[in-house]
Formats: sequence, C-alpha cells, structure tokens
Amino acid sequence: MSNIEDRLLEEKVRLNELSAPEELEARLRKALNTAVSRRKAKWKAKRSWTIAAAVLAIMLFAGNQYHALAYYGRMLLGFDKAVYDTLSELDKQEKGQALNERFQLEDGTMLTINGLMSDENQFILYYTLSNPDGLRSYDGFDPIGIKGFQTDSSNIKGGATSGPTGGVTETKGYLAFDPVSPLAKKLTLTYWYKLPESDQRQVGQVTFPYRPDEAMPTKIKQSVNVTVNDQKITIGTITATPTMTLIEGTLAVENDQLKQAVLNGIDLIANGDSVPIFSSAWQYTTGAFSMKFDALPENLHSLQLILKKTGETVQIPVN
Repeated sequence: MSNIEDRLLEEKVRLNELSAPEELEARLRKALNTAVSRRKAKWKAKRSWTIAAAVLAIMLFAGNQYHALAYYGRMLLGFDKAVYDTLSELDKQEKGQALNERFQLEDGTMLTINGLMSDENQFILYYTLSNPDGLRSYDGFDPIGIKGFQTDSSNIKGGATSGPTGGVTETKGYLAFDPVSPLAKKLTLTYWYKLPESDQRQVGQVTFPYRPDEAMPTKIKQSVNVTVNDQKITIGTITATPTMTLIEGTLAVENDQLKQAVLNGIDLIANGDSVPIFSSAWQYTTGAFSMKFDALPENLHSLQLILKKTGETVQIPVN
C-alpha cells in the first residue's frame, strides 16, 4: 500500500513539472490571438453592417416617403391662390392624405393627384396639371365625379391657380365632391376629355388609393328646430366638419311662413361672429334645401341660427 502511494506521489510531481515546448506554446498563443482578433473583426464588421443597414433603411424610407414628408411640411405649397383659408389652415395642421399619384392623360398632359382631404360633408382632391408643350383648355380635363365602393359623388366646386391657356405649362387646383363612403379603399376619378383632332368628348378614368381612416371627424351634427305659431318644427340638420358647415332639410310647401323665413336667408353666428356662406339651394318640387357655410372656429363656445325675415334665433348646443 505504501509503495502504491509513493508511486502516485512521484507521478504527480512529474506531471507538475511537465511544460509544453516553446515552439508549441508559441503556436498555441498565436492561434488563440488570431481567433480573438477574428472574433473582434467579425463583431466590428457586423456592427458596421448594422449601422450601414440602418442608414440605408433611413435613406430608402426617405426616398420612398419623400412626397409624404414633403406633404406634411407644406402639401399646399403653390395652391394658395386656389384654396380658401380653411383648407390652408387644415394643411398647416397636417390634415389629409398625401398621394402624389401621377397619370398621363390622353393628350399627353401629366395629372398629379397631390393629396386628399375628406370628411362627412365633402371630399377634396388636390391636383396638378403639367405639360411642357403648354396646357390646353379644360376640354382636355373636365372632372365629372368620384366613384368607388358605395360611392358615386358629383363634382360640386373647385378652384385653380390659373386656367389652362396658351403659354401656361402648369396649373394647380382643388376639386370638391360630395362625400365618399368610409368603406371605400380605392376611388376612381371620371372626367370628360376631347382630343385636339376630335370634336367628340369622351370619358376618361384614373384610379387611386384612399385611406378612410384618415378622414376628419365631424364636430357637430344636430337637428335644427324653429318655433312657428308656437309650434316647434324640425326643418333639418346642421353638420359641422373641419372643411365646411352644412345646413340641410325639407320645407313643407304648405307652410309658407316657414318656407319664406328660411328662403329669405339664415345667418350662422359662431362665437358672436357671422360665418361666411358659400352657397344655398332649394328645390321647389321637393322642398329640399341646403346651405353651405365656412367651417366653424376651433374653440367654439356659442352657435346660433338667425332667420333674417322673422329675427327668430335658434340656439344650437355646442357641447
């Protein structure tokens, strides 16, 4: 037993005294240092590629979204002479949908749909027409309406920076249509056009994407009631959206007093000031009427309707 223990002790001492040859040790250290260097280089390369990929992604995003970024800087740049103040203010608030979809019309003119604004009262389309050879008259582009899923909206008004006449190579403008369906994802603009060598007008179409989730919400929608001969009568509704205020309803033909009171004019008073009126219409056969006013002020605390003929004041809750 003692001999075995002595042998084990000797072997332990011998193993402790063993050392690798200097050449082998040098090789091992070199290999270890190379592995570490490669790992560091690989990590540095990976980090560089990560940074490069991030920069490239930003550049690609900026490139692909250039028009959208430009829109939110100032989408209506150059549209100032075409739009009314309310639309310019909405642009400053970054409302609307940027598009910049380009279409070549039948006569070679380029149509750019720059952006959209949409709410319950109307659908607004901003466009640019350009042709280096000069723009023709509106025979080349005469908008009719907007079609889409559950949508058939007529063109109701518009404005442009200049009319397409001789020497003009670009014009910007907007088109207002009846509201479109909140379920539509694609919309088609239909228009009349007439080629220079033809006297016959034809219908053209361009289709573009629509994001209904970017439509602006309605501020006020309430019934409008007046009292005539101590009788409370509902004449219609008032719908106030960011782009416009609409009063519409139906007047019974036999109620001549109410009919005359409404048709002689209604003043819309917001925060004590008169709201500019855009237009009014009445259909004799049906008794339907509509009155379109400018948008209401942002910080609204009071709203009244005043019938000019009778002086009747109708208070409309704003909360």
